[in-house]
Amino acid sequence: MCGIAGVLQRQIKLAGIQPTLRAMGQQILHRGPDDQQFYIDDSLGLVFNRLSIVDVEGGNQPLTNEDGSLMLAVNGEIYNHAELRANLRESHMFKSASDCEVILHLYEEMGLDFIHHLNGMYAIVLWDTKRQQLIIVRDRLGIKPIYYHATAERLIFGSEIKSLFPYPDCPRDFDWQRAIRHDLSEDKPSSFFRGIEYLPAGHLLIADLRAQRIAVESYWNPSFGEQCEGNDSDQNGSEQSDQDLIDGYGALLADAVKLRLMADVEIGIFLSGGIDSVSVAALAAKYQHLHTFSVLSQSTLQNGDARSAYEAAKCLQLPNHQLYYPWQDTLFSPQHWKQVLWSCETPFCNPEHLYKFYLHRYARQARPDLKVILLGQGSDEFNGGYTTLYGKDWASALRYLTYAHKQKHIQSNYAECNPTYRSLLSNEFLALADGQPWHRYVSRYRTSLQAYNLWHEDRTAMANHIESRVPFLDHRLVEYTLSIPPAKYKRLFWNKRILREAMQSTLPESLYNREKVPFFIGDDLRYTRRMMYSIFCANDFALVRESLEQNPVFDADAILRLTTNIPNDPEYTHVDELTSIINMGLLAKMAREITPAQPNHDSWPLLQAHTEVDDWEQMALQLAVRRNDIDLDASLCFTPGSYLVKIDNVHDATNYLVAKHSVEYQLDSEPMADWINVLRRIDGRRSLRDILAELSLPEAAVRKQLEEAMDYKVIQLL
Repeated sequence: MCGIAGVLQRQIKLAGIQPTLRAMGQQILHRGPDDQQFYIDDSLGLVFNRLSIVDVEGGNQPLTNEDGSLMLAVNGEIYNHAELRANLRESHMFKSASDCEVILHLYEEMGLDFIHHLNGMYAIVLWDTKRQQLIIVRDRLGIKPIYYHATAERLIFGSEIKSLFPYPDCPRDFDWQRAIRHDLSEDKPSSFFRGIEYLPAGHLLIADLRAQRIAVESYWNPSFGEQCEGNDSDQNGSEQSDQDLIDGYGALLADAVKLRLMADVEIGIFLSGGIDSVSVAALAAKYQHLHTFSVLSQSTLQNGDARSAYEAAKCLQLPNHQLYYPWQDTLFSPQHWKQVLWSCETPFCNPEHLYKFYLHRYARQARPDLKVILLGQGSDEFNGGYTTLYGKDWASALRYLTYAHKQKHIQSNYAECNPTYRSLLSNEFLALADGQPWHRYVSRYRTSLQAYNLWHEDRTAMANHIESRVPFLDHRLVEYTLSIPPAKYKRLFWNKRILREAMQSTLPESLYNREKVPFFIGDDLRYTRRMMYSIFCANDFALVRESLEQNPVFDADAILRLTTNIPNDPEYTHVDELTSIINMGLLAKMAREITPAQPNHDSWPLLQAHTEVDDWEQMALQLAVRRNDIDLDASLCFTPGSYLVKIDNVHDATNYLVAKHSVEYQLDSEPMADWINVLRRIDGRRSLRDILAELSLPEAAVRKQLEEAMDYKVIQLL
């Protein structure tokens, strides 16, 4: 795993380029702190920062072939390199045991067809001096990034956007319009900087100096199974049962995990408690004793992820580090957020990036030899993990996907036509453009993988000198799921049944059948938002004000009003929009003011982790307590004008909290049942301790709600 930056000059010979290359390399030094090398000839200049993982001592890059006519730099891993070496037709001289060197000799034997033989994640830069062609290749799913900017005179390229900025005439203008309008799941991934392109997944770029042209081509675009509904036959005409398909998937996944254990350094795994990361951990544990790392926050405690991860690690006999994020006493400053944002360089940077960034930081601190982390990323997108978000069963999920797509199709293509005509368009006509809903689902999330998930997984890992690996995005596994016939979709892709059933013989039912929950979005999302708000409002809203400097898009007074009003809403809802607005302003400013200096990592906070959790109720209480002045033996009463109201509906009853004689808060019956029972017993005489004893409830069950009710002056102690 490494960082690459360079320039290809078309007509004038390169001269004095090394200081510029050094400045470009300095911006991505975090991607490769173990070694730095330069390659410079008349037309091409390149800097390569290496993170040593395979052939630690001898695998330095760039690499060249025997006569020096080819130069190679690779950010990534080629997992099947040993097999490829063994199958080379001719005799070649290898200078290292690096997994990447085989690419040189594959290219010598088969030209660009070599791409189709690679199993790995990679951004490849190959310079053919004889043909005067620079070839840049990005892996099939877009796990590893590469950006470029081209003019008539030259091409500059790099592993991260910031690596291009030190080049003298590289544009640094933030694309406000693109950032505001961008749909992560629908649009082609963007760099969000004008003139800087993001090479799409499964594409290659060829810069031909002799022809004086640059061409970008797709080399991988797998098709879906073409079998008709009701036809379960494979391409050879033999019938495949559900179990055959499940077994085949399981075997491929096991091999994908095994391949990604290729390393001469320590490997760990991020364990969420969901089926995806638990499956990877279980399969990897057959070969290695890995340390696992999990997020322990108010959200992951509430949704069960933290506890499930801990129990999964115990089941697999793997050590588990529960990294503790105290939302009420955050250690993060405005400067820390700027550093995370600059590492991720996307306006979509959010709390997930913050959590992952410091999880990587802790993993490297706790295990100094660790340089690789395995992830469960990519399963939801191709196995149907998000289907349950769209309906209560497969049919209702497909109806929703179809309706949503038709509405978007109408808006895009028929928005200007007569409203009456538009309302009368038949479903049959619209279906011509719709296609199979499952295919749209996969295409949608395949795009969002590049624009969001894989983007931030790469950046948060590499900022901490760690390589992340994603077994579920082994291209063989993706092609396998896409080839499954439509008649099997309902059975195998609803709620990830193909994966759950493939893991039945490996995991207990409590793990393989555990329902998917969001990482931090859910019942306790407000606590993550409050953590973010505390960062944004620090030092008299320093980040908000800085983001509005020379901001041509947003009204500064309106943004400041929005910011100061956020705490009036217990859910802190508008923190999400505020985060994006701050990100855009800061990115635009930081790009203009870029300097070669790297942030001081030693100044970043190092969070604490729990490796043994004996009492989860006590942990819940530890996360909930903010006030030290609450006396459990004091009497509880509502403040004047506040009380609980229950309204009976046709099918159920809804509880509301009235504050200052106005209905303010709706309490959902199921998740708030314990708190509602406490509220019903508040009479101005009984203490919280007495009420909890009557209900046989621990303090942890309602402490966070009690503190919130006191924050908003609904309840007081006597």
